[in-house]
Amino acid sequence: MLSELPAHRDLLWLLVVREIRVRYARAALGAAWAVFPPLVMMAVFSVMNFGRLIDPHSPYASIPYPVFAFLGLLPWVHFSTSLTQATPSLVLAAAMLKKSRFPHEAVPIARVIATLLDFAVGLFVLAGLLAWNHIPIGVEALAAIPVFGLQLVFTVGLALLLSAANMFYRDVNYLLNVGIVLAMFATSVVYPIAVTDPTVATVLALNPMSAYLDAYREALLLGQWPSFETLGPGVLGALLSLVVGASFFARCSHRFAEEI
Repeated sequence: MLSELPAHRDLLWLLVVREIRVRYARAALGAAWAVFPPLVMMAVFSVMNFGRLIDPHSPYASIPYPVFAFLGLLPWVHFSTSLTQATPSLVLAAAMLKKSRFPHEAVPIARVIATLLDFAVGLFVLAGLLAWNHIPIGVEALAAIPVFGLQLVFTVGLALLLSAANMFYRDVNYLLNVGIVLAMFATSVVYPIAVTDPTVATVLALNPMSAYLDAYREALLLGQWPSFETLGPGVLGALLSLVVGASFFARCSHRFAEEI
C-alpha cells in the first residue's frame, strides 16, 4: 500500500539509486544523455517547420519555435520515459517480489523518481535556451513547480496502473510503446492542439498532459499565472490517475507472485 512507503523509504531510495546506476553504467556522458532525445526532436520538428502551425495572432507567435518545442518536449520525455520504464518494472523485478516482503508500489515508483535526474539536467538546457533568446523569467515561473507536482502525480498513477496490468497481460508493455508515440501527437507537445479540427481540439483539450504543457508555457513563456481553464483537466486527471492506479495496484498486488 502507498501508506506503507514512508516506512520503506530507505528501500525506495536504494531502488532509485540502483536504477540510475544501471541506466548510466559505462556511459561516458552519464546523465547528460538525458537531454539528447528532447534536443534531437526539437531540432527535427524545427527543421520540419512545425512552427508554421502556430497562429500568427497567437501570443506564442513571437516565441522562437525551438523554445516552444523544447518546453513541451522536456516534460513529455519525462512522462513517456517514466511510463516505458515503470510498466515492465514488476516483471523485471520478479526475483525481488518472490523473496522479499515490501510495498510492491516501490518498484514502479522508483523508476519514475529515477527519471527526475534526467528532467533536472534538461532544466539547465531550458534555462540556457530562455536566456539565449532573451525571454525574461518572472515570479509567475514559480507556478511551474506545482504544475510539475500534478504531472508527477498523474505519471505515478498511470505507472501503478500499467505496471500492475502488465503483470497479467504482457501485451500492455508493447501497446504502451506504440501508444506513447501516437499520444504525443494528441498532446500539445510540438504544436498547439487548436490547429486541429475544432471538435477534435475540444476533446484533446481534456488531455491532462496538454493542460500541464500549456500551463508551463503560460508561466515561463508568457509570464502569466496558469488559468483554471487551462489547468482544470490536469488537476482532475492527476486525482483520477492516482486513485484508479493505486486502487487497482492494491487489489492485484497479492497475485503478483502467482503471475511471475
